[in-house]
Amino acid sequence: MGLRQCIMSVSVALCFTGWASAQEDVSARQLEAMARLAPLAGDWVVTGQIMGPDGAQPLEPGTAQADYAFNDRGLEETARIDLGSDGLTELRTLFSYDPYREIYRLSVMDDAFGLLDIYEGDFDAEGRLVTTNLRADTSYPIEGGQLHFKLIHDFTASEGHDFEVHMSADGGESWMLYFDQHYARAG
Repeated sequence: MGLRQCIMSVSVALCFTGWASAQEDVSARQLEAMARLAPLAGDWVVTGQIMGPDGAQPLEPGTAQADYAFNDRGLEETARIDLGSDGLTELRTLFSYDPYREIYRLSVMDDAFGLLDIYEGDFDAEGRLVTTNLRADTSYPIEGGQLHFKLIHDFTASEGHDFEVHMSADGGESWMLYFDQHYARAG
């Protein structure tokens, strides 16, 4: 092996070592961020209310199950919510953390509309995970515009956690409460 090949081999080895070290750091940051979602894991009874034209309407108790997936780099939740006269709906949410952009990303799909909705955000100063679908613009068309949503997962309670869905018809300039739910441990 000539000097040139030896130098190239050493250079490649050093680059790979640096890349592997950077990947370990990225992986550690991702796992640390996902650990902040640990309060979501488990089996839940979901109660709450939905806001409608006649004000708040109580929801029948529903269920939710959330478990870590993808080597703890994702958290998958399946929720079954009884909307009363509108029937039972199932929502599937995949929570993830993008360590390169330092942002949480959620993908949500329900069996009523079947549209995949993408939310992005982070924890706020109060310790709540706040995400919106504004940047991804996975909005719902309404007469005269688009309807966007903001999801707030509040893990600050000592028993269970709270979940709110807010909606905006003005591109996020103002928000109105749409769903208000409480998760209590099942069993």
